[in-house]
Amino acid sequence: MKIKLVLLSLLLSAVAFNYAQTTPSSDPFDVQMRFYKSALKNYDLNAATVALYTMQALKPERTDLSDSLALLYFAGERYPQAYLIGEEILKNNPKRNDILELVAVSKQNLGLVKEALADYEKLFADGKSLFYLYQVATLQYQLKRYGECVASLDQIIGNAESEKQKVNIRVQNGSQDVAMRAAAYNVKGICALELNQGEAAKENFAKAVQLAPEFVLAKGNLEAVNKKEATAPAKTTTAPAKTPVKTTAQKH
Repeated sequence: MKIKLVLLSLLLSAVAFNYAQTTPSSDPFDVQMRFYKSALKNYDLNAATVALYTMQALKPERTDLSDSLALLYFAGERYPQAYLIGEEILKNNPKRNDILELVAVSKQNLGLVKEALADYEKLFADGKSLFYLYQVATLQYQLKRYGECVASLDQIIGNAESEKQKVNIRVQNGSQDVAMRAAAYNVKGICALELNQGEAAKENFAKAVQLAPEFVLAKGNLEAVNKKEATAPAKTTTAPAKTPVKTTAQKH
């Protein structure tokens, strides 16, 4: 995930950026700062977390330490802690979209789909980023809100930037970067399947493959639809049975 790579690079400077030290000091906060930086250098996230908590206790006025703690938990995929600390930060500064995204991703990983959707809707409303709209669409799909999902996907498909921007899609043996427009067509096809619209599903999967010929999921979905069509029993038209006409015998 792109956000993780950004966060990991920020971790080394999140606290230290606000702290200049020319010579080693025996001050407890300075000692913990050196301990923190050393732990990060060796990617020991647990030790770095302990150091941050100690620094918070020594200097509670340093609100930037909470940012670093949230980022650290997120980098270590400890989403409950990242989510809770992120929410606390947002209470004091609701306009921190960087933290709101961290919280949204954490909620997604915790299965809090409705809550994550609300956060991504806020992010999209604020910046109109297609990435956020794509997340909105996938969460709407998970909630079975297919009409809303398709409307969001159509918005993405209709934006020329969706052909240039990439999204990372999980596949069986890892992940794959594909054009967002192709990804949107694939999700739109899946929605059509959920609504028993086989032809529409096939058409959308085909468009996804046309845009991204190596798109593993879309190719698999298209093959599955074609196979289902090929093995489906042929429809036959049977003439309705005639109802016998009852007659009444006449007496002579």
